[in-house]
Amino acid sequence: MPWVEALADAHELRRCIRDLVVLSTLPTTWKNSDPPEIANSVATALVLMLGADFVHIAIPSQSNEPIVEVTHLGARVAHDSLGAIRGVLREVLPARAPEKTFSIADPFGAGDMCIAIAPIGFGSDAMLIAGSSQKGFPSEVQRVLVGISANETTIALQRWDAEVGKRRFFALIEQSSDLIGLCSLDGQVQYINPEGAKTVGLSSSNAAIGLKIFDFLAPGDQARAREEAWAVVLRTGRWLGELGFRHFRNGATLPFLVDWFRIDHPQTGQPMNMATVSRNLTSVKRSEADLRHLNETLEQRVSERTAELKRTNQRLVTEMFERDRADAQLQESRLELWHATRLSAAGHLAGALAHELNQPLTAIINSVRAARLLLGTGVEEKISKVPEILNEVAEQALRGGQIIRRLRDFVTRGETEMRSENVIAMIEEASALALADPGALGVEVQFRPDFRAVDVLANRIQIQQVLVNLIHNALEAMMGCERRIMRISTVLIENGLVEVSVSDTGAGLGEDLAPRLFAPFVSTKHKGMGLGLSISRSIIEAHGGKIRAESNPGGGTILRFTLATTAEGAIGDSQPDCPYH
Repeated sequence: MPWVEALADAHELRRCIRDLVVLSTLPTTWKNSDPPEIANSVATALVLMLGADFVHIAIPSQSNEPIVEVTHLGARVAHDSLGAIRGVLREVLPARAPEKTFSIADPFGAGDMCIAIAPIGFGSDAMLIAGSSQKGFPSEVQRVLVGISANETTIALQRWDAEVGKRRFFALIEQSSDLIGLCSLDGQVQYINPEGAKTVGLSSSNAAIGLKIFDFLAPGDQARAREEAWAVVLRTGRWLGELGFRHFRNGATLPFLVDWFRIDHPQTGQPMNMATVSRNLTSVKRSEADLRHLNETLEQRVSERTAELKRTNQRLVTEMFERDRADAQLQESRLELWHATRLSAAGHLAGALAHELNQPLTAIINSVRAARLLLGTGVEEKISKVPEILNEVAEQALRGGQIIRRLRDFVTRGETEMRSENVIAMIEEASALALADPGALGVEVQFRPDFRAVDVLANRIQIQQVLVNLIHNALEAMMGCERRIMRISTVLIENGLVEVSVSDTGAGLGEDLAPRLFAPFVSTKHKGMGLGLSISRSIIEAHGGKIRAESNPGGGTILRFTLATTAEGAIGDSQPDCPYH
């Protein structure tokens, strides 16, 4: 062999033997070394053995490990040239990598530099590269040393990778919460992981050695496991199902999801061992039981709550029915009370109406007597005056009918709904009824309507009841006063409301009475019940308005209440004041 012949010189032979001994002893130092340490060791040795300018080792990422790239420089190369060497290699290697040797321009001086490449057994990207500008580099011996170094590096890295994988796999098994075990074909336990041993109540993994796999099972599942599961594993290679394991300390039965599988010889295919990865289902079963209990109790609570809500709803329906009935009764009672107050007011006015009716009735009687006398004379001139007398009788009869109609309308209970009513007409009718009282004699009555607001939304009978009550109170307040002026006014205010006011020049309100004026059973009259203003307030508030009292600047009292106008009523211009008698 040429490279052996080159070693005929005893000095070269000794040096070659020394280098081979050094390379053979390197693996013994790599027992606990990682890839960067192995690459550094090889590169350092080769730089000295070959007398090279540099040795570069590149190993791509393997098994998620970082990339390894190591470069050692020879004695004649400056230490700051590391970047230049790697830059040249990145530039020329992609095209020249398949070649074992080639030349490049010497990056450290004139001439050429020879490059020797040996692949490392981790793919085409892993390689050992040596470069030198010495003449005849690389010699056969140097190529052999480069190749041996690459091979040793490959073996060391493969051994390290296998050891790392073994440690990872072992750590995974050791730390797994599942029960992982290995046994012989006759069921003799050979290994069980620590967590698995702890789960079934064994003190350690060694405590399982010597036990049979069926010793781990609860008595009720041993026969089924032996006759069914074990036979299936031997025949098909796998069985997956649920079995009960026994706890070696307290004897409790633990539910496990068992995965038994067979391990065959990689070359002969014959069964070698049985293995298992079994998961403790105790927490899962407990969670399922808790969930079932929760669902049952939840259904019960939902049922109870539904029944309770049903009872509550029924009670609310009953209460609503009772409340509606009570409201209807209250409304009926209120209407009865309002009607009673109208009857009371009508009784009070009966004397005055009788006096007023007496006048047309007396006039009718006198006129009829006169007509009879004229007819009895037989004188044509006198008889011709009879039609005129009869016309006067008719007028007096109509006057009496109007007086009776006013009283009848006021006393009538009427309907409760509201409609568009002429506020001026309502005031005129109510005033005509109230002013028939003898107490109105000598009272100056002024009516000042605002013709911008004529129609209001109201119940005519109820509002007339309020007006009669206010006018009657004003008349009584002015009894015995020298100055007796009553003013009735309407005025359009904001928000589509019309304000009606009745003022008098009486004695006015006392400080103690003013705050309680609209309270029930509060009255200044000797025979009064104190319900008139209270009922008036209820009527006005039922119409959506407000009623209030205030002192008249000219002496006396002003009572004001508001009503909502209709769209058609709030038109026109205000007219000048006019007296009303």
